[in-house]
Amino acid sequence: MALENNRYRVGGDGVSLRFRKSVRIGKLARINMSKSGIGGSVGVPGFRIGMGADGKVRRTVGIPGTGMYDVKVVASPKKKEAGPGRTCQSCGRQVGQKDRFCRHCGARLTP
Repeated sequence: MALENNRYRVGGDGVSLRFRKSVRIGKLARINMSKSGIGGSVGVPGFRIGMGADGKVRRTVGIPGTGMYDVKVVASPKKKEAGPGRTCQSCGRQVGQKDRFCRHCGARLTP
């Protein structure tokens, strides 16, 4: 069984195993569990706000019963900012925290 775009090939590298379990809590809320973690969502048919296991908040708007919907990421988790970097005394360029020698000029770095 192969589709034209070769995304779904039985017995080939194109097949991926997915897992998802959804549990309803009342009429408006839902908890979703997958291989990547736990997420949740609230909403009514046609409009839903949810937070996925990746920490992104998504807004879904659709036409119930048609399968047509639009998903937009409205918020993403903040990336952690690295602390002040370490610089080489000789050339002034950024070096790694555990480096002993500057990878740019080769000078020995002080701890």
